[in-house]
Amino acid sequence: MADYDTIIVGAGSAGCVLANRLGEDRAKSILVLEAGGHDRHWLLRIPIGVAKVWNEPRFNWSYQSEPEPHVDGRSIYHPRGKVIGGSSSINMMAYVRGNRGDYDRWRQKGLTGWSYADVLPYFKRAETWEGGADAYRGGDGPLKVRKGRNQDPIFDACVAAAPELGLPVNDDYNSGDQDGFTRGQFTASGGRRFSTARAYLHPAVKRGNVSVEVNAQTTRILMEGNRAVGIEYLQYGNLRQAYAKEVILSAGSINSPQILMLSGLGPADHLRSVGIEPRIDLPQIGRNLQDHPAIRLAYERLSPSRLPGELRLDRLTISMARAILFGTGFAANPPGGMYAFVRSAPEIDIPDLQLFCSNASLFAREWFPGWRPPASDVVTMRACHLRPESRGHVTLASSDPAAKVRIFNNFLSTDADRRAIRSAFNILRDIAHTKPFQALIGAELTPGVAVQSDAEIDAYIRQTMDTVYHPVGTCRMGSDPEASVSLDFRVRGVEGLRVVDASVMPDLTGGNINAVVIMVAEKASDVIRGLAPLPAEEAA
Repeated sequence: MADYDTIIVGAGSAGCVLANRLGEDRAKSILVLEAGGHDRHWLLRIPIGVAKVWNEPRFNWSYQSEPEPHVDGRSIYHPRGKVIGGSSSINMMAYVRGNRGDYDRWRQKGLTGWSYADVLPYFKRAETWEGGADAYRGGDGPLKVRKGRNQDPIFDACVAAAPELGLPVNDDYNSGDQDGFTRGQFTASGGRRFSTARAYLHPAVKRGNVSVEVNAQTTRILMEGNRAVGIEYLQYGNLRQAYAKEVILSAGSINSPQILMLSGLGPADHLRSVGIEPRIDLPQIGRNLQDHPAIRLAYERLSPSRLPGELRLDRLTISMARAILFGTGFAANPPGGMYAFVRSAPEIDIPDLQLFCSNASLFAREWFPGWRPPASDVVTMRACHLRPESRGHVTLASSDPAAKVRIFNNFLSTDADRRAIRSAFNILRDIAHTKPFQALIGAELTPGVAVQSDAEIDAYIRQTMDTVYHPVGTCRMGSDPEASVSLDFRVRGVEGLRVVDASVMPDLTGGNINAVVIMVAEKASDVIRGLAPLPAEEAA
């Protein structure tokens, strides 16, 4: 006898959406297992809290990659949410759907039903856009989305610099064209972070047929022959089991392949090498890992910004209290600023670089006289490569479920990737050299003007490159025989088991991926319920 109709492993962005949509059928019983704790901490609620929770072990798996050969053997940090809401509870709240060309590419790769016209209705169903519904935006979905409201002369300079660089200014990069400088959009409303837990999971739990277990780390999928029948998990030192008619992994691109491999579902030779007897040989589980590699430049700021004053501890405390009580003020606003979507070379069809212009140092922090000084008041510019060719993998370190997986990204392993990120570096410098910026910024602090030649730029990139934390692809969905997951999200060769999260994405989309993961889960919920897909919106 099954304890539940469905067990969902992971209360991150995908898991929260699924719990809500599948739970709309009140006759269905659903259990959500989350390895982390509740999302009740006040820092998880106010937008400025991201600066404190990003590296907090209570909320974060804090993964480190294996030494990466093309970035001077450095290990790259990979934060992943370990809390109700997953990474949507600790991320920068950026809402980016990607480029319409991404989904038409998916369709061309054999993902029937995944063109831009097919996925647009699900993006719209998910959101309430502050500007209201139109041909591209949703007006009554669970997720609240709005533009950033921080004001700074640096952001005005980005807009003024656009024509000098031959770039447009884009009012809404999630509608129609993506190109150009644009104000960031964020999953926030009323001075609060709008995580998927807030938008989807908490309302689902209130219905009464969705239950959640926290601090419950999945150790393996329970199998009877080739059928998944439940989950084994460790909670407060006790090994527990729960049974269901169907199991859905929504643990993300790192943890979903780990759970599959711990259960004997993965590359047979690798599983044997760590002492696990293979049940089903799935050679591509853990393969195809992709992420957005990123670089940054920093410049002296000639006129002081408001930020250091706002971060003075006494003022920050008042701002946080105001945000908590009234949802207003400095601490109630997401810290992001301006974006730009540009091409690394003229022949590129769609933007393959995302630029970030911030009026603050990445190391800005609270301060107080006599305690510690404020961080330097600088302007930070970042860029990431949106569609790298490099592919990595996730493997088990051992058969111990508590052992962290081995992550190998293989960043910058192709000439094309190195050219693209070098181009990004030069574009950031071009922005800094435009007339609107000359009155606002001074010396280049990082890396400094001594770095000029391609060889010097490449060396700097190898020494400092990190990512913007968007891992995808390790349980790739597709119609081809090598795909790990079929188009109905079922794991190949296994009954009663699906994967729905960023790991099923065949490749990266053009921007931050949280909005995409939510869309994927919205669409998957209709597939799982046997509902007809929302009608494609061809006019888009």
